[in-house]
Amino acid sequence: MAIAEQCATVRETVSFEGVGLHTGEQCRIAIHPVSEARLPCEITLRKGASVFPARWNHVVDTTRATVLGDGATRISTVEHLMAALWMTGITHCEIEVLQGDEIPILDGSALPFVEALGAVKSMVDAITPSPSPDTQQLLWSAEAQLQPHAEASLPHSMSGLFQARHADRYLGLAFGGGTLFGYIDFPAPLGVQAGAFPLAAAAEQIAPARTFGFLREVEALRQQGLAQGGALDNALVIDETGYHNPARFEDEPLRHKLLDVLGDLYLCGARLTGFTLVAIKPGHALNAQLARQVAQALFAED
Repeated sequence: MAIAEQCATVRETVSFEGVGLHTGEQCRIAIHPVSEARLPCEITLRKGASVFPARWNHVVDTTRATVLGDGATRISTVEHLMAALWMTGITHCEIEVLQGDEIPILDGSALPFVEALGAVKSMVDAITPSPSPDTQQLLWSAEAQLQPHAEASLPHSMSGLFQARHADRYLGLAFGGGTLFGYIDFPAPLGVQAGAFPLAAAAEQIAPARTFGFLREVEALRQQGLAQGGALDNALVIDETGYHNPARFEDEPLRHKLLDVLGDLYLCGARLTGFTLVAIKPGHALNAQLARQVAQALFAED
């Protein structure tokens, strides 16, 4: 199956507060429910008067994080929250940024989001809008999501392989199966990490993996205005001998890279399910390319 069949929101507003990983500022957000679903997936961001969808065509920066914006407003580090929304099956909500310009990093993983959002998940009624030439592809997608055998309604292009490449980096996604394959290669002492994880177990095996960084890079990153809020309680730090603070998994960096891919992929505009993903040295820019490819096939966008 390619698209989740049910629409879900949160039954009540959920708030999160904490430091921003890169800005170092105090950040506060609220996840609001929606009353009805007019698209198969509709996650929006709001800050003041700015309202825009959490979609690939609003990605404005991918330097060490995924930043979404509308020209007037930029919201940084959305990937962990987007991964949590995908993992919990939430397809419709409004993310209101109440303070700061970044999603709070919390403990550096998606787990706090997953636990809080999973506890308030609620189904939402899907409303199919009246047909018009400009919305035919969106209507097809909404109908496919509501049908018991949605995969039968997918356009032919959605049964193929989606690939994004840059130098020695690669992402490949194909519908069918249900496995996340990952490979990363960093200088010693981290080195090579590789593994495979069930897609259905992402909330347990991927969500707890924290963002990571190298102690030797901290000063340079901060001079660039990045990692201002990074600390041992919200990141796995790697020094010249290995993990500087206790790791949650032996291959926690690999799992976190897959977490980032899942969050960035959700920017395609649909909650994909039942796919196999191969991620070789992934990064936010490559992740956004893959989300764009899927969205263009799904919604016939230019």
